Parts: sequence; C-alpha cells; structure tokens
Amino acid sequence: MRLIIIGLSIIFFTLSTIITFKALELPDPKNSLQDDQKLATSESNNAIKALGLPNPRISHQDEKLATSESNNVIERLAEDQNTNRAIVADLQGKITQLEEQLKTKQEALEDIKATDAKNRPRTLAVFSGWTFRPGKNGVNDVALSTIENFVGDIVASKGSRILIEGHTDNIPTGNRQIDNMDLSLRRARAIADILISRGISPKRISVIGYGDAHPIDSNDTKEGRAKNRRVEVKLLPKEPKEGKS
Repeated sequence: MRLIIIGLSIIFFTLSTIITFKALELPDPKNSLQDDQKLATSESNNAIKALGLPNPRISHQDEKLATSESNNVIERLAEDQNTNRAIVADLQGKITQLEEQLKTKQEALEDIKATDAKNRPRTLAVFSGWTFRPGKNGVNDVALSTIENFVGDIVASKGSRILIEGHTDNIPTGNRQIDNMDLSLRRARAIADILISRGISPKRISVIGYGDAHPIDSNDTKEGRAKNRRVEVKLLPKEPKEGKS
C-alpha cells in the first residue's frame, strides 16, 4: 500500500513538473496580440502593394489641399448668400417703388372719380307712382315730407340747377284733353311748385315730361306701372364760367 502511494506521488510530481515546464514556454498574450497586429498590418500593406493601390494614409499635402478646398467652398457659399441678399433687397426696392406708383395712380383715380361724381347730376328723390293717383297730378303728404328733407341740399348748393323729370305708365289718362306726355309734365310742375313755395328760385328749376317713353319696369303689372309713374328730382352741378376771350 505504501508503495502504491509513493508511486502515485511520483507520477503527480512528474506531471506537475511537465505542466510547469510547458507553462514557461507559452508566449506573453500582450506581446502575442501586438505581434498579430503587426503581422496583419504587414499583410495588409503587402496586399495593397500587390494590387498596385496607393498608400491609404493621408499625407500632409493632401490634408492641406482638402482644407483649402473646404475653405473655397465656404467662401463660395458666403458669396452666393451675399448675392442672394442683394437680389432680395433689389426686388424689395422695386416692389416698394411699384407700390408707391400704384398708390399714386389709385389716388389720381379717386380724384378723377370724385371730380366726375361732383360734375354728374345727383338724384335727390324719386317720387313713385304711389305719390300720384292714376290720371291725376296731385301730391300726397308723404311727398311733401320728402321734399322738406332735400330742400336744404338745394339751398346749400349755390349755383346748382334742379332738373325735374316726369314719367307715366302706358295706361291712357281717360281724358281726351290730357295725354300721358301732358300728365308727366303736370306732375313734374307740381313738384316744382312745391320747391318754389319753399324759397327755391324758379330760374334754377327746369321741368320736362317724358310720358311713357322711359319705363323702368313692365307695364303689364300693377306694381310695374306704379314704378313707371314717377317724378325724379336731380341736382345738376354748377356750370363752369366761360373764360373771357
């Protein structure tokens, strides 16, 4: 038994010695990694040379060239930006100029419209057919109230003239001595007489009768005929004085 133990001890000792010896022969893992890297780099360089490819490492000259090109691109972008700003400023100036011209033309147009409106006749009132009974020229109380409302405008418009136009429908008057032309004139005169009674000079008033020549609606209906029976009072602008020759 002792001999067996001694034999096993000798065998374990021998194995331990062999393991220790083998361990001493193993290379340092760090050194091995560095060697592997060097080997890989060397093999990569050899492969690049074999393929005839240029060295991938960037030289100082290449780096300087790349920096110069980058600066040139930045400068061109800055120049383009400045150019665009100048174009925008120029366009804004032209737009402002056009807006001012348009404003001037609009103001001139408004002046023309105002002058034209001032020189055109202005309708003060329209006395509809309900003001007069068919075939009659008498004026009702509503018409009198309307006249009172615009007499002030006539008085305030110094030098202006008043034109009173009478119209009728196409229904005969029923009076052989008075036709629609005469009736329209009588109705216009009835309004003129009221204005004269309110202090308006007869010299400023012109009266005309059109009969049924200028209808504004159909004479086929009662409502249409009532619209056609009307008297229009218009204020004419003051006529400009002729220059002395």
